[in-house]
Amino acid sequence: MSDMSDPSPAATLGINPRLTRLVCSRTGREADSHGFQRPPGLCECCPSPGSPLLVSYDLGALRPVLDRLPPYGSARQGLAAFEPLLPVVGLPAGYADDVGHTPTVHHPALSEAHGVEVLLKWEGANPSGSFKDRGLAVAVALGRTAGAHRFCLPTQGNAGVAASLFCARLGLPGCLVYMPDGHRDSIYHRQAAFFGAEVRFAGANIAAAGRRMRDELGPELAAGEVVDLSTFFEPGRLEGKKTMGLEIAHQLARRGLPDVILYPTGGGTGLVGIWKAFGELAELGLLDTQRLPAMVAVQSANCAPVVEAFDQGLDHVEPVTSLGTVADGLDVPGAIMGHGILGAVRASGGTAVAVSEDEITAAFTDCGRLGLPVGYESAALVAALAGLRRSGWLKAGARALLLLTSSHLVALSQGPKQASGTPS
Repeated sequence: MSDMSDPSPAATLGINPRLTRLVCSRTGREADSHGFQRPPGLCECCPSPGSPLLVSYDLGALRPVLDRLPPYGSARQGLAAFEPLLPVVGLPAGYADDVGHTPTVHHPALSEAHGVEVLLKWEGANPSGSFKDRGLAVAVALGRTAGAHRFCLPTQGNAGVAASLFCARLGLPGCLVYMPDGHRDSIYHRQAAFFGAEVRFAGANIAAAGRRMRDELGPELAAGEVVDLSTFFEPGRLEGKKTMGLEIAHQLARRGLPDVILYPTGGGTGLVGIWKAFGELAELGLLDTQRLPAMVAVQSANCAPVVEAFDQGLDHVEPVTSLGTVADGLDVPGAIMGHGILGAVRASGGTAVAVSEDEITAAFTDCGRLGLPVGYESAALVAALAGLRRSGWLKAGARALLLLTSSHLVALSQGPKQASGTPS
């Protein structure tokens, strides 16, 4: 006797009925969602390749549902706890139950050393070991809900691992992961392959890998047979990363939000997502708009396009030539959502700072001595915190939250690293 039930893990997925529209992040124009009969990508109103799309919800209809911030310890686990403010509902059991709800803790030693209250949010607790799980879980679920059967992306590490993990959890064909040539047989390569990815190599950095991917998969991408999960190339990753902001607001509800949030900024999805979450919660009447944190974008001095644009007063980010950095996640020479990153930083009263490679590696060593299991990207935040205190931008007694994106394990598995100093 055959089983008449749908065996697919994706059978329960659907579009959030309170999702009202998609809008261009640059022009504010409404984009055609095509009824979500095909996966949404970049806008069609801006010059090629287009600008990122933002998801809007009927927050008025949500207010009765969200009479408090997303629940902890309820029957709904992981990302499902945030479904009212996600684009896709019906996340299947076992898909993202272990994603998110990462601890936010006070760190006495760093607080004493820098004369501020230091809070740490530990994203290394996610299933693949980094904050990338949040965005890719939602991106894959949204794409599958809109009819996609296979996904691809260029990556320098954790994003490719996370995408591969969630494709596997939905029973999809292996994710097509494009990595720079130097990542062959790296821990990232082996992890993505472990989760069923088909890993291909091209070029010196993520930009070169992305160009190769789009050259090789052009027809499939154009037809919607394969979906590009690159940073901001579809709206799901931003919505998933937004849950960090929802969590921070909930976890700190009694004491209030921090004065400042330091974020290691490559593509900047999480920084924009956290700020979007705060905006939605404020519109729902759940946060005081006068007490939102200042957002700080932290980059390596060897690859700092956001910092350069901020310092020059630009409203967009111009690509730079990267000199290479030990922090793979910061080695992003351009930013398709640069206008959104800069907008969030400025609207929050924040800033953008660059730290040297020597400062990053010294901070990484110091983190080990303090028992902080973090990677180079997170160590950059510790270095930036010290610099902001020296400059006087961050005042004594302030409350600063550091968004720690991943654990120390990847950094240590690769052995001692130095920036190449070779332009890419």
